[in-house]
Amino acid sequence: MIRSETQQLKQPEAGFTLIEVCIASLLTMVGLVFLAQLFVVAVKQNRSVRQMTAATAIAQQKMEELNAIEKTDARLLVGGGLDDSAKQSGYYDQVYVNDAGTISAIIPAGQIANYHRYWKIEADPSLDRTRLISVRVVSVAAAKGGRPEQTTLASVRSW
Repeated sequence: MIRSETQQLKQPEAGFTLIEVCIASLLTMVGLVFLAQLFVVAVKQNRSVRQMTAATAIAQQKMEELNAIEKTDARLLVGGGLDDSAKQSGYYDQVYVNDAGTISAIIPAGQIANYHRYWKIEADPSLDRTRLISVRVVSVAAAKGGRPEQTTLASVRSW
């Protein structure tokens, strides 16, 4: 049997229908919306982790300073507190961290402190010539909708 030329040309067309294209576009759009939300979460987490890292570095800096001074130094006298209600002069300072991550207890003109740093020196009740040293750092600006990042370090120093 010989087919005519018109029969040979009439083959079903392959391709996407308009409905298939709309569904694929909708799925792509939903995926992109979720991806955009992930970027927002990542930016918030990055800020929080950066503040926590800075707070820990600031506390470590003070802890190293207190552990390095002579045992007769007045900075190792018992006193201090770890929050605003218990802070004492000489056991509290404000710290500025710039965008490059440089830590400074001297706040540049026109800037405000990023962190409050408190420390407390206690005599060990059971050991003579031993001091318990605690340092707490709290960020001034909390993450949006959250609590301020903070860290507390403690050490024992004896001689």
